[in-house]
Amino acid sequence: MSIVKSSKGYDKLLLEGYSYRRANKSQRIWRCSRNDCAGRVTFDGDQYNRITEDVHAPNPEATISAEFKSKITTSATTSHDPPRRIIYEVLQNVDKNDDAAVPTYHSSQRMIERERKRNDIPLPRPLTYDEIVIPDELQITNGGARFLLYDNQDPNRRLIILSSDDDLDLLFNREHWNNDGTFKAC
Repeated sequence: MSIVKSSKGYDKLLLEGYSYRRANKSQRIWRCSRNDCAGRVTFDGDQYNRITEDVHAPNPEATISAEFKSKITTSATTSHDPPRRIIYEVLQNVDKNDDAAVPTYHSSQRMIERERKRNDIPLPRPLTYDEIVIPDELQITNGGARFLLYDNQDPNRRLIILSSDDDLDLLFNREHWNNDGTFKAC
């Protein structure tokens, strides 16, 4: 049992494979989300009790999908994390047997982008070098090796070097280095 937000922002009750919406803005009575079903549930303060049985079979995949989508959109509005991290963190709470019920990565990413655009949530833009903060989880690679090689913390001429030790070894063993001119010449 869980209460999530629908795509329109309304409360949605997920209970035993069924989904319910509030009946006429009631705080106690919930009706089935399907218009052709007369299923009703009431909340007595401790538990949810069925008043009227649903006329259709439960759909646990739909409830898993609705819960996943709700967590994604909530995280999209409350954090500035990239979509990949949000999707990864929400997927950690999904059982491996329920993977078929979860939306694809691309549709989840678009859902995050739409939610952020709808709520007009800008990314943080540092105005000075002191405001640039590299979180601890971005200072290491996915394998746990260091990625932030150097940061002088100079407020006037900050220098940050990002690379893994494996990439430095590859660079060291090459006879020729090429660059594409994207670096400003001093």
